[in-house]
This record gives sequence, structure tokens and C-alpha cells, in this order.
Amino acid sequence: MEISRETKVLYFSELKIYDYIVKIDNYEEILGDEIKNFEKLTDKSFKIKIGSLPNISLFLEESKEELCVKLKSSDVNMNFSIIINVNSIDDNSSKVNVNFVGKFSTMIEMMLKNPLEKFIDSLKNKLESLNF
Repeated sequence: MEISRETKVLYFSELKIYDYIVKIDNYEEILGDEIKNFEKLTDKSFKIKIGSLPNISLFLEESKEELCVKLKSSDVNMNFSIIINVNSIDDNSSKVNVNFVGKFSTMIEMMLKNPLEKFIDSLKNKLESLNF
């Protein structure tokens, strides 16, 4: 299953946005209303509860060269990643692509598709409303 969303133009440099999304402490604010629980586990991981889904632990992998953040599930039963790419338009503006990539059975995919689309839309909208 793949879900992809792109933000409108954000009037911040790509590095400013990247520096924000690479910090675990900011994800409670970024994920905001869509999560029922947020627990920071380490400087590179956190646990969240989305809707009726079980708690999900996510591990952050980063690539400063590509300005990419990958949030990868550490649960073998929920094998997915959320990949956030920051793309420069010019020195003071950027766009962000949010991609969900998961491998689920057809039955599980049918149950997860709508809540995950809503979650990814919300994540994109939160990034669009950043105000540093």
C-alpha cells in the first residue's frame, strides 16, 4: 500500500524544515490531533496510538544529504515506513512530500486505508501550517 501527499509551497528553507522534522520532540506537535498517545522512547524513536490501531513504535532514520526523514515501524506485524522528503524550490521556499509505504495483507489493507489516508493528510496539513 502506498499513500503519497505533497504540501503546498512552504516559505522556509529546506534546511529549516529538515532541522525541525528530524527532532523526535517535534512529532507530538506535528502529529497533534491524529494521535491519542505519544511517548518518546529515545532520541530516535517514539510510540504513538492512532485511532483504534494498536500502539505503534517508530524509529527515525535520517539522510541529511538527501534531506529525507524515514519513520520506520519497529513492529514486524505492522511493516511500514513514512518517508518525508524536503525539496527546495529556492533559498526561502520548499515543498515536502509525505509518503506512506506498507506491506499488508489485502484484508488488513482494506481496514487501514481510510485511517492511514486521513493520518497522512493530517501530517501534510500540519507541515503546511508550520510557523517558526
